[in-house]
Amino acid sequence: MVMGALADECATIRPVRYILFPGRHHLVTRFQVAHLRDLLARHPGAELVWAITSADHGGTQRNPVPGSRRLGMLEAVAAVEHLPSLTFRIGNRSPKPDFAHYVVESIRTQSGGRVTMTPTNTVVACSTPAVIAGYEALGYGIDTVELGTRQLRPWDVVEAIVAAGPAWRDDEAITAAMDPTSRQHYLRYGLAEHVQQIHADPLIDSDDGDITDTRDYATYRAAFEDNAWRKVSEFAHAVRPGRIVDVGCATGQTIKLLAERPDLFESDFYGVEVARPLYEICRQRQSNGEFGDANVFFHQRNILTTQLFERDSVDTVITMALTHEVWSYLGPEALAEFIRHTFEMLRPGGVWINYDVVGPDDPDREVLVRFTTDDGADAGELAELSSRARFERFAQDFRAEEGERISHQVVHVDGVEHVRLTRRALYEFLAKKDYVDSWLSEAHEAFCFYSPQDWVQVLEAAGFRCTDDTRGVRNPWLLENRFAPAAQVFTVGEDGALVPEEWSWTNVLLVAEKPA
Repeated sequence: MVMGALADECATIRPVRYILFPGRHHLVTRFQVAHLRDLLARHPGAELVWAITSADHGGTQRNPVPGSRRLGMLEAVAAVEHLPSLTFRIGNRSPKPDFAHYVVESIRTQSGGRVTMTPTNTVVACSTPAVIAGYEALGYGIDTVELGTRQLRPWDVVEAIVAAGPAWRDDEAITAAMDPTSRQHYLRYGLAEHVQQIHADPLIDSDDGDITDTRDYATYRAAFEDNAWRKVSEFAHAVRPGRIVDVGCATGQTIKLLAERPDLFESDFYGVEVARPLYEICRQRQSNGEFGDANVFFHQRNILTTQLFERDSVDTVITMALTHEVWSYLGPEALAEFIRHTFEMLRPGGVWINYDVVGPDDPDREVLVRFTTDDGADAGELAELSSRARFERFAQDFRAEEGERISHQVVHVDGVEHVRLTRRALYEFLAKKDYVDSWLSEAHEAFCFYSPQDWVQVLEAAGFRCTDDTRGVRNPWLLENRFAPAAQVFTVGEDGALVPEEWSWTNVLLVAEKPA
């Protein structure tokens, strides 16, 4: 009875219909083509199924080549090498034990059920042990491709291209490893230079293309979009029509608001954003039609490392909450280079509009601060701390990696505790104290390196002329709802009495013109 059942089961086993080849597929090697051809020969009538994983994830060090370019390359290789193939794009996702199931089910869904792969009709070609384990757990037979051989895998060749720099074209080992059609694809679209640029970019220091790993982008997006309309209303009249570039465009909200203005209807808008999560939001909003009929183009780039725009070719450059990030993550020299680069991009008569956080006048002058103690706890979770306790945490965390931290001293006046510190240190804290979801990211960034007058001097030294629109800004909502509840600020008068001090700037609006 058992033998008969086994015979019946064997009779139902079908020949291999699919050879599933999952991977990111940033390039194709000669070895892979020869090996896949051999596999197809051993399974007559089978089709090769390329599963391009992380296909919606590009412009990062882990996935430098966009999914669309990878798809085109695989289709070209399959056509030239006469490999019967199907290609499917698999969305990026965090590692999970059911990844193998996710790939198979994604392909079944995309094909409308036509390509249904099972352990009885599919062999999986894969050289990554962790991925192999996932398919083996589902019962699939495995062909290990490069695993156990001395053959280079595609990512090994990508890393060799990064290391070789411009000499990659003449590198014999790279040429010998790459499939000729794949190499032509790299040459035709400049993919090697693109990959090298991403790996050399000092802002993209994580595999996922984020500027920082400690930022809560949901909170960041909400704050940015809630405030964009107010900021744009303050400078929209100064925007010169034509070619308008928003550097560090975040979610594209500034472009959306400007594109609705009739006087800018004929303009071309360019959003340049280096952080992948924000760039993907821009692209999704564009797909949703949120920018209407405006000419809008988005690029995931670090404008300091790319020549996206020629000299004297841009009418308006806009930066919102960007310059402090350049200073914080790359340093003052990089900010000086950004200012020079912006000046060069602009046409004579063009303007750079920069709206950002700013430091106080007379930043090194000491003040006495009475921090609020009854708005939270003395210890515990960050979000539960009082303003006084949160300041102590901030004083330790502020730019700790750079060894800066905040120097302060506790003093008592008429029996009441005050903290003596500089105005610069005070406003670094007040500007950031409520962003507990991105605390480490905020604590790493410097806001108060320039005062409004410092900015004017720096820009004029670079050749700009600051217009009458340039000014320090006090956001009344921030002063009333964030600053005042947390602290009382005093200076010491000539008679030794404490004198309440006026709040400093919260932001600066810089409208800098390149002289005609």
